[in-house]
Amino acid sequence: MNKEEKRRQMLSLAGQWQQSGKSQVAFARENNIKLFTLRYWIKKRRQQEGPSAFIQLNEPTGMGIILRYPNGVELMLPIQTPANLIKGLVNL
Repeated sequence: MNKEEKRRQMLSLAGQWQQSGKSQVAFARENNIKLFTLRYWIKKRRQQEGPSAFIQLNEPTGMGIILRYPNGVELMLPIQTPANLIKGLVNL
């Protein structure tokens, strides 16, 4: 297996973990890879996805701020929510 094939395989494995709903520890154990290795490729996959994997933050409405994540989950926050809390929620 050449370097590019290995890269594609590991990025695919990182995607499989994301879809599995399992913890990183359990997934790494089941797939006989080191936890550090799995985490490395998860990070690489996220970098590859880039900003397009993120969802738009809409302007505050009269009711509050709505955060909508790529998986469909929505959070409605009070308009007075501190910016640092919103930033933390955006970076989940």
